[in-house]
Amino acid sequence: MNKALIMGITGGFGGHVAQALLKNGWQIKALMRTPEKLPARFTGTEVIKGDAANHRDVENAAEDVDVIIYGVNPANYAWEGVVGPLLENVASVAEAHKLTIVFPGNVYNYNPAEGPDFSETMAQHPVTSKGRMRVDLENRLKQAAEHGAQVIILRMGDFIGRDAGSTWLGQMIKADRQGYILKTTGPHEIKHSWANLPDAASVVAMLLEKRKNLAQFSLFNFKGYQISFEELARAIEQASGKNIKLTSFPWFVFRLFAPFSHLFKSLIEMRYLWNQPVNLKQEKLEKVLNGNVPETPLTKALTDTGLIND
Repeated sequence: MNKALIMGITGGFGGHVAQALLKNGWQIKALMRTPEKLPARFTGTEVIKGDAANHRDVENAAEDVDVIIYGVNPANYAWEGVVGPLLENVASVAEAHKLTIVFPGNVYNYNPAEGPDFSETMAQHPVTSKGRMRVDLENRLKQAAEHGAQVIILRMGDFIGRDAGSTWLGQMIKADRQGYILKTTGPHEIKHSWANLPDAASVVAMLLEKRKNLAQFSLFNFKGYQISFEELARAIEQASGKNIKLTSFPWFVFRLFAPFSHLFKSLIEMRYLWNQPVNLKQEKLEKVLNGNVPETPLTKALTDTGLIND
C-alpha cells in the first residue's frame, strides 16, 4: 500500500493533499510538534511527534514511506535562514532513501514583466528576496533529483480553500449587513492566479499514481483560476445571491507598520503581484493527465471555503 509522510498537515496544501490521499486509499503519517492538535478530519493518520527543523525527527518519520508531501511554511513570512534548512532535512532524507518529494511551487520565481503567460520552461528571474529564496529551494530540489530522490513540483497561484490557514482571500472577503465587501489589493481589471486547494490536491494524487512514469525532476504548472477582481466580485454575487461592494485594501496601514513588522514588510514587498498578471500555462499537466485536470466551478469553490453563504 502507498504511504506518505505529510510535513505540515495542519496547513492548507499539506492538509488538502492528505485528505486527497486518504480518499485514494493511501496510508498517511504526519510529523507534528504537538500531535494532540491533529484535526479530527485526519482520523486514521499515524502521528509522529517531532520537529521538521530536526533532521533526525524527519528521518525517523520518513521510515517506511514512499512519498514526502512538503507543506511546511514558516509563519509570518519569516523565511530568512529558516526555509533552506527545513527543506535540506527533507531533501537529504529523500536522497538517502530514494523517496519522492511533492513540493508546492508558486509564482514568486518569475518577473511579471516577462509575461504575462509563463510555461514550465520560462526563465526564472525573481524580482524580490522571497522570489530568490524560492528559486534556491527549487535548485536544491533539482540537486536532490540528481542524487536519488524524485521531485514533483506543482506551481500554483494564491490558495482558495477551507482550513487553509491565513489566505489572501480570507483577508479580502468580509460580510456586512448589505452583503459582502471585497477588499481589492490592486487594479480591478488585472487578472490574478488562484489555486483551489481541493483541485490542486486531487492533481497531486493523480500525479503520484503516475510517478513511476515521471522524470526524476518534474515541474508542472496548475492554471487554476485566472480572474480579475471584477470577475471575482461577480462570482461572489452569483454564489451568495447578495450584493458585494468593492473597497481598496488598506495598504497604508501595512506601510505604516512595516518598519516594526516582518510580516507587513514582506507583504509590501510582494505587492507587485497584484499589479501585473502571472498566468500559468498548464499544457504539460493536461498532457500527463490526459486532459483530466480538475476544475471546480469558481462559485462552488468560493462557497466551499466557508467565507460566503449561498
